[in-house]
Amino acid sequence: MDCERENRETIESINPATLEVNAEIETTRPDELPGIVAAAREAQKKWAALGFRRRLDFLHGVNKFIVDYVDDVARTIALDNGKPQFEAVNTEVFPVLDMLHFCATEAENALGAEKLHNPIFPIARIESENVFEPLGVVGIISPWNFPFAIPMTQIIPALVSGNAVIFKPSEFTPLVGDLIKRIFEFAKLPPNVLTVIQGLGAELGDPLLAAGLNKMIFTGSVPVGKHLMAKAAETLTPITLELGGKDPFIVLNDADIERAASAAVWGSFVNAGQVCASVERVYVDKRILKKFTELVLEKTRQLRVGNGLDPDVDMGPMINERRLATVEAHVEDARAKGAEILCGGKRIAGLPGWYYEPTVIAGANHSMDCMAEETFGPTLPIMAFTSEDEAVALANDNKYGLLASVWSRDLNRAREVADRVEAGTVIINDCLITYGFAQCPWGGVKQSGIGRTHSVHGLLEFVNVKNVTTAKRLLKEDIWWYPYSENKYKGMKAGMKSLYCDGLICKADGIVNALKSFKLTGGK
Repeated sequence: MDCERENRETIESINPATLEVNAEIETTRPDELPGIVAAAREAQKKWAALGFRRRLDFLHGVNKFIVDYVDDVARTIALDNGKPQFEAVNTEVFPVLDMLHFCATEAENALGAEKLHNPIFPIARIESENVFEPLGVVGIISPWNFPFAIPMTQIIPALVSGNAVIFKPSEFTPLVGDLIKRIFEFAKLPPNVLTVIQGLGAELGDPLLAAGLNKMIFTGSVPVGKHLMAKAAETLTPITLELGGKDPFIVLNDADIERAASAAVWGSFVNAGQVCASVERVYVDKRILKKFTELVLEKTRQLRVGNGLDPDVDMGPMINERRLATVEAHVEDARAKGAEILCGGKRIAGLPGWYYEPTVIAGANHSMDCMAEETFGPTLPIMAFTSEDEAVALANDNKYGLLASVWSRDLNRAREVADRVEAGTVIINDCLITYGFAQCPWGGVKQSGIGRTHSVHGLLEFVNVKNVTTAKRLLKEDIWWYPYSENKYKGMKAGMKSLYCDGLICKADGIVNALKSFKLTGGK
């Protein structure tokens, strides 16, 4: 065993702010996955048998670790991902604690047996209920941009629902993946109920699906999501996909311009713009365009960029060279097609990490990559519109539909616009916030994905709905059994009329005729 450990490959956790190696993490071999899934399946049976309250006791330990060691959690996220520690707490730790609270207070009721009602049930002495059973073994593949919040807000409801989980963190943030492993060890979770596997997604994703999962949850890019969906189809493995967005930010002429400008800057540059729900397309009524742009420019120029471990830094680095190159390409494409780069637009010299300046792009249009494709970086492209109809059409003119926001002092007007926008979530007079509320479902339409996480709807992604129906009557035969007859046909029609027609006279007539056919004639 020691020899095997010595020969095991590792991946490096690299601090994107300094390019220094934080740690080396041992990887999982693809040929180990069948055994890992088999062990998880055995552990899941005992885990599910514990019952909801006992399972929740273990998650109290997770809550305790996060609250007691929040500085260590935030620092680990900053080291591995690069974001400021304030953002690590605000956008990663808070959502996880809220999910723990949600599961502790609402999950048991949401997953309790659901009594069903039907007008026939009392007459036929039938009782029916839906029960929610864990699926079994759930695979979770998560990205690097929110390496703590995204997997934890999926792992927690999966475990509460009675499943075992096999979790693969991104190869770019293995240190946070190892932290998650240690948190559940601290909570004394039974062995193999949660297994963290480390390594390259391209090497582990397909074998993990092939090893016999009962469900896959994937958050990441559209191409990888489509590939996993195709592989899942081979074994009919259910899959939930959250695949990103190109989220519109619509500023109507009566909006609070100061607040909207502040939100646009934060929503575009939080986590260096590496957010599937970040503000990537800003549409502004042309009547307020000049003032809005001036405010955005002023606020953007005040941002402090640097190492996320510095408490006075507002924006950290990007995760790697590949992501930085995509931002460069989008900015240059916009410049070449006539846009004006008001500030930013280049790498930051003098810093060792993958830094790019917060960039404001004026005169954007839909011929530009920065308005059509997911940039996933610190850009804020602005485009003018002349009417609400045009704003809605522009917002919907994209293959993604994850999140959107509408800005107006007239809430009724904003709601009318919001109702016409194609997105999984539309926020009025704010942006990005709903991910932090466990009660709000998270997911999108079009190529933003399939299914939902978070909320009651997210809990239902982790269970099988089984219907249990009990016939309590003591008759030797049901009236709809063989043999059929003319009297039964008349009686069935009369019974249908008594249950579903309108008006008391109609219903009474149906009851009388049903009794004549079934009771007076013996139903023959």
